[in-house]
Amino acid sequence: MSETISVTQLNNRVKTLMKHGSVNDLWVSGEISGLKKYASGHYYFTIKDDKSAVAAVLFAGNRKNMSFEPKDGDKIEAFGSADLYGQTGKYQFIVSTMRHSGVGELYIKFEELKERLKNEGLFDESRKRPLPKYPRRIGVVTSQSGAVIHDIITTSASRFPADIFLVPSQVQGEGAAKTIVAGIEFLNRFGVDVIIVARGGGSLEDLWCFNEEIVARAIAASKIPVVSAVGHETDFTISDFVSDLRAPTPTGAAALILRDRSETASDVESLISRAGKSLEATYERMAGRFGVLSAKLSPEHALDDMYMRVMGLDDLAGRADRSVADIISQGELRLERLMNRASIGRSADALERRSSKLEELSARASRALSSASDAASARLMVAESRISPEKIRSDMDYKGLRAESACSKIASIASEKAKACGLRLSAIGNRPEAAMNNIEGRASSYVDALSRNLEGLNPLNILGRGYGLITSSDGSVLTSVASMPDSGMIGIRMRDGTAEAEIRGKELNG
Repeated sequence: MSETISVTQLNNRVKTLMKHGSVNDLWVSGEISGLKKYASGHYYFTIKDDKSAVAAVLFAGNRKNMSFEPKDGDKIEAFGSADLYGQTGKYQFIVSTMRHSGVGELYIKFEELKERLKNEGLFDESRKRPLPKYPRRIGVVTSQSGAVIHDIITTSASRFPADIFLVPSQVQGEGAAKTIVAGIEFLNRFGVDVIIVARGGGSLEDLWCFNEEIVARAIAASKIPVVSAVGHETDFTISDFVSDLRAPTPTGAAALILRDRSETASDVESLISRAGKSLEATYERMAGRFGVLSAKLSPEHALDDMYMRVMGLDDLAGRADRSVADIISQGELRLERLMNRASIGRSADALERRSSKLEELSARASRALSSASDAASARLMVAESRISPEKIRSDMDYKGLRAESACSKIASIASEKAKACGLRLSAIGNRPEAAMNNIEGRASSYVDALSRNLEGLNPLNILGRGYGLITSSDGSVLTSVASMPDSGMIGIRMRDGTAEAEIRGKELNG
């Protein structure tokens, strides 16, 4: 009859059989995959080749026997023994030490694609877009049966509210990359504020679909910001580098995208407080401005303003008086200069034209002063109609009389100036003859001076002082010995006559 034993007994017998030397103290070569380091310091991972895989563990005490830090994708040679974990019946390889033997094929592919996409600029920070501060619609591309979507929804419930839209996809195995790409493209057409691409942790092989080039390019081409939340915090994929933001875990993705409700409430309270202070400041500023306007519109201020305007009118009258005087003086000077330059016949015409212009100017000044007086009177009447107190009215009447008196005074002064100018013009009219006599006298003196100068330059007068004028036979003046011919006849002219001489020789000075 066959023996019946318990599961524990079976595992113990298998464990005893595995003590055989053929599976102990040997080197096993392969590639590390799914490496996890726990707080205890133990490493759990899988050693695999192209056909098989075996679970392995490196205990913390054996870590000192190694010269490198193991990581996914490393090709290694591990020294150890096969064993069976009795509680689970799990067969595993207990590693005592490891040494490098190369880099795994998947890891090489990962690094090559990473470098190529980096050179294309897909990882540049400049192309990464900021996430919306308060997204209302969040799309999630992940498995509908895993814990990832549950964790995202649970985290979202305690934060700023948003609608979660799940697009189911494969997250592992053959064809998974195509379903992830389809999900990203669908959400771009559907319209959400942000997209989460997520799955839980796993080995390099498990996460490989997120290292596919088509997934990376779909994330880069997305018009909507993408958050990559793949694996655990120590897991990195190509999707993490190309996405707009990497979250350490799927749960962390929801926490990064949605703000905490208490934080949002605090922000709202702060904004309300700032708005209240701004309204108070605006109220105080407007109250001050209304106070200034009220003061400006008071009868007392209007009276002061009227005083200032009358003072301005007085100043205008003075300036007009000075301006008319200056214009007349300038006219006299210009007429006098013109008379000194012009002939007697033209002087009369010029005087007549200047006189006409001066009269026109005087008339224009008078009209301008009259217009200013009328305008001042009109303004006084408007002010009188707007300001009711009797004191202001009487003061305005008084100022109006002063203004009219000032304008009359200005008009009178302008008229007197015009008359004086006319008298001066008449006097100037008698000046041309005297001016011409003066010019003739100066011209005669100038001619006499020129005659005296010419007389002094007359060569005959020079001959009278004992000098002679020597000429050649053809009449040319000889001014030096060098210009004389070596022989022949020359002419000599003195003060009282001429003579001929023969050159027999000449000598030049040194």
